[in-house]
Amino acid sequence: MYFSLIVTAIVTLVGVCYTIATFLLPAAKIGNPIAPKVFPMILSVSLLVIGISLLVSEIQKLPRDKEGKANAMAEFRNQFGKAEFSIVLTALNSIVYALLFNRIGYVFSTIIFLEAQLMVFRGWKTWRNSLLIAVVFAVVVYLLFDYGLGIFLPASFLGFI
Repeated sequence: MYFSLIVTAIVTLVGVCYTIATFLLPAAKIGNPIAPKVFPMILSVSLLVIGISLLVSEIQKLPRDKEGKANAMAEFRNQFGKAEFSIVLTALNSIVYALLFNRIGYVFSTIIFLEAQLMVFRGWKTWRNSLLIAVVFAVVVYLLFDYGLGIFLPASFLGFI
């Protein structure tokens, strides 16, 4: 119960941030000046409506008496298992990935991200196999985008990859 409340509060907060970011987008210099804001605004309003409706429904489910609150808190402690821990680790890993992406480049940040994700879901015993998968994936995608499609991803401090 409390876990759902926390998640819906986070979704609503992301909706608020996305809405603010949408209003900060620059107007188009050619054509309709609000055209670049239409789709992000649809997404942000949808996210806000869904987040607020889920938040209201979760708040209505909260227990009102002391005994109900104690039972709900005990249920929350028991509910937070391996799956929920994996979700939290994935969210934290995504934040680290976003922070490292432009600083150390696509290849190295993607290797770190994929290795961490594979460790979360496959375990520590397969770290060598996971590292090989992460390295091959990151390098192949970088080369495909850079040379095949002409789309430049952030390069590392090495300069060539």
